[in-house]
Parts: sequence; C-alpha cells; structure tokens
Amino acid sequence: MKVYPQLRTMKHTSIPLIFLALLLIISCKSEKKVTTYEELYKEQPFTILIVPTQDNTKRLQEKSTQDRVLNEELDMAATFLQQSCVEPLVSQGYYAIPPLAGNTILEKYGKTYRQLMLDNITDLNNQYGVDAILLVAIHKWMEPEVNEVVVFAEFTLRSVKSGLELMHTWVRGDKLQPVDDKGDPIELAADLAFIKTTQMKPRLAHRCLLLQGMSDFALRNMPTSASRWMFKQDQYTSANPNFYSFLMNTDGSIEREKYNEDAFGNECFTD
Repeated sequence: MKVYPQLRTMKHTSIPLIFLALLLIISCKSEKKVTTYEELYKEQPFTILIVPTQDNTKRLQEKSTQDRVLNEELDMAATFLQQSCVEPLVSQGYYAIPPLAGNTILEKYGKTYRQLMLDNITDLNNQYGVDAILLVAIHKWMEPEVNEVVVFAEFTLRSVKSGLELMHTWVRGDKLQPVDDKGDPIELAADLAFIKTTQMKPRLAHRCLLLQGMSDFALRNMPTSASRWMFKQDQYTSANPNFYSFLMNTDGSIEREKYNEDAFGNECFTD
C-alpha cells in the first residue's frame, strides 16, 4: 500500500487509515463553534505567527523558459498565501505578526515546518509572546482544463503553550475563467482590478485570487478573539466543516460547501 509522506503526521501510515481516523473525529463534532473550536475557546489566543507556506507541489525540471516561469509562479503563489492570511485573522480580532517579522523570528528559532507542527514550541511564547502559530500548506495544483485551476490546501492553528490543534481545515479550491467563442480567456472586472492592483501576470493572479478566497473563508470562520465583545456570543454560530470545497465560477459567483473527505484524499494525494 502506497504511503503519502505529504501529510506531516502520516509517517509510516497510509492515507485510507488516516482519513478513516479523521472521519471518526469529525463525526463526533457539533456544527457549533463552541464544540468545533473547543480548545481555542479555552486558551483564548491573541498573538498569531503565520508560518511560511509549506509547498508540496511538484516542480518541473527546468528544460525550457516555460518550465522556469511556471515554477516561479508557484513559488510566488505560495508566498502570497502566507500574506493573505493576515487580513482575515485581524478581522477576527487577532494580532497577526506581519509575515516579514514572523519569518525573521522563525529563522532565529531554527525549527523546520514539521518540527513546528510536532515539537514543544513554548519558547515562542516565552521569548516572543506568540500564543499560536498558523501553519499553511499547499499540497497540490492541477489544471484540468485550459480555463480552470485547482488547488488543495491545509490550514492548521496550533497552540504554542499546550501544543494542541486549535483549528484544522482542508480546502479544495477551484477557479473557472470564462472564455469567448474562440476559447480565449475573458477577464472579469474583479480579476482585472486585482491584476492592476498587484501588477501580477494573469496566470499568477488567478492562482492568488483563489488562494485569497480560500484563506479568507477558512480563517474568518474562526471564533473572534477574546478581545472582541462578541466572543461569547460567537460560540453558538455555525462552524465550517473540516473539509470543504471553494469554487469561483465563470460569472464571478462563489460556491462553498462541505466536501467528501475520501474524495479529497484521493484527488490530493494520488497522481
């Protein structure tokens, strides 16, 4: 049976067994935030450090300029995903350490992404006042059609003090771009505005728009921080599922719904 090393907690363990375990855990959770985010409500973190994106996407051997451009595009998208997490966290009342400052802290701290997920990291609180770290991973990019891009991402909030997971969400993102009668791409107004603001090339912009929407939806569902007056009231609102799909349609509309865990695993971790 094939082992998928992409999941950092899956060493020596197969995908079907892990996903079965996840299903059992998820099935025990209520749809209310008070239960889904039980540990977060107990710990009430405020200062969050966003770890640089763990990008597990396969890179092309650079045999041509096109290969090099695509690899650079994927690198820039991964960097953008880390940056895109700041705004939704702040909107929920948390203090998100700016990525540049956070990266400097982590360089001095000297732990790898896997070590940050598994090791004792209480020194981050003692030395830098960090309450929790947000670990973000891109596992796979796909382009099923000329006008479509798909990405599989993972968001994990881990307590620095207790080491517990405070939030864990898996997202399948899909962006469809409209085309004309000749099959040439048509840029929507929102896409054009984003391209103009960021000065990104269209292909990169479409990837980043998708990642931005995914991170925004995942992180704005977190309970507001204890610094907000609605903290206790927020406990009884609905929580997102642990696995969900995020679709950006050709007309600019967005569809978000619970996604099948087995389908996610099969698509994400098989070639």
